Amino acid sequence: MSTALGLAATSAALQQMLTEGFSALKLVDVLGASATVTCIAPDRVDTQADAPTLNIALYNQTRNTGWSNADLPSRDARGERTANPALALDLHYLLTAYGVADFQAEILLGAAMQVLHDTPALGRDAIRKWLKPVPVKANVQKALEFAGVADQLEQLRITPMSLTMDEVSRIWAAIQLPARPSAAYMLSVLLTQTPRSARTPLPVTSRNVYVVTLNTPRVDRIESIDGPALPITPDSTVKVSGANLDSHPIALRVDGVELSGGIRSQSANEIRFEFADLAALRAGLCGLQVVHPQMMGTPPVVHDGAESNLGAFVLNPKATFADGDNDPDEVIDGVTYRKGRITAAVAPPIGLRQRVRLLLNEKDAPAGRPARAYSFEAPDGNGIATGDVSTVQVRIAYQRVLPGHYLARLKVDAGMSPLTAAPDGRFDGPEVTA
Repeated sequence: MSTALGLAATSAALQQMLTEGFSALKLVDVLGASATVTCIAPDRVDTQADAPTLNIALYNQTRNTGWSNADLPSRDARGERTANPALALDLHYLLTAYGVADFQAEILLGAAMQVLHDTPALGRDAIRKWLKPVPVKANVQKALEFAGVADQLEQLRITPMSLTMDEVSRIWAAIQLPARPSAAYMLSVLLTQTPRSARTPLPVTSRNVYVVTLNTPRVDRIESIDGPALPITPDSTVKVSGANLDSHPIALRVDGVELSGGIRSQSANEIRFEFADLAALRAGLCGLQVVHPQMMGTPPVVHDGAESNLGAFVLNPKATFADGDNDPDEVIDGVTYRKGRITAAVAPPIGLRQRVRLLLNEKDAPAGRPARAYSFEAPDGNGIATGDVSTVQVRIAYQRVLPGHYLARLKVDAGMSPLTAAPDGRFDGPEVTA
């Protein structure tokens, strides 16, 4: 592999190859002057110079699709470097001829195209010779000699590009210069690599071969066993319906939290579980996945096996409310309003960045008017102390609430704490007084 200087070394080798080719063709006798080969941006070329000039400009580079996918990823799941994949590039060059006398540009461009046609690849010995600094090649820096272009695995090949008039006009429009006699070529493939340290595993001393039936689990529905229309809360037993769910061992994950200890029953088409660990969960939209682990290795160690699709459900929080901490009433236009704070104890814990709102709905409103309703946001950060990431209790301030009895709910992201119902079907709690 070449170093990061490989791109410059490739351009320098191409420049020296054309210079030698012009000398072999004795262009000085035809042109009446010695031709110059430059490798600079087109807008830096001196178009008024007396000597005819051929300029080599690298106008684009693209990733080589074959070599780019030949190596393993450079880092593992822990972010540690495990390999140094090569940067594989195809280099696109534009050869442009300049001359002040009749036919000089055409002679120069034709000679360059003939040299490249006769040399379809850059030989390794030739590259070493072209990049070796000598007094007549003052522009070739010594560092380019050790770029490693001659020693890379893939030999550099020269391919003429058949550009359409539209592509040629776009190139010159981007350069913002008048069009000149030119030809496009691609050099492929340049492989550059940095000598970075990588974590290389020890050799494999023994191998185990396992035959596993492809029986991928599938999750179709997630609902409470009390009914598909009822909310899923921390106290719920949850039913997961699907196909190929049964396995021994089995892993059940909700938002990455392992809940296999809460499984109460399992079959091919159904798993029932309870929330055994609430401390790591958060209310709101959750993702559930069934995994069939595989025991592999000597001694056997659990590895992730077949994984189901990701099923989604809403985990609604469970909340209890305590009113109090009332501030003095406000009287506005003769109407008395209450203000204060309501404390809610909630499970699962509330996260630092979750959106929490307190919802109040008037209880037993008279038939002559609509029931009053209010909503209030939790404080910034949900009142979580510095250094903590969650809390099981939140205090929410309310204001301009008319005195009365209210049904209280806590909305955490997409989840909503449930209400209780009386025997007659009407909601009767949780209740707070304002």
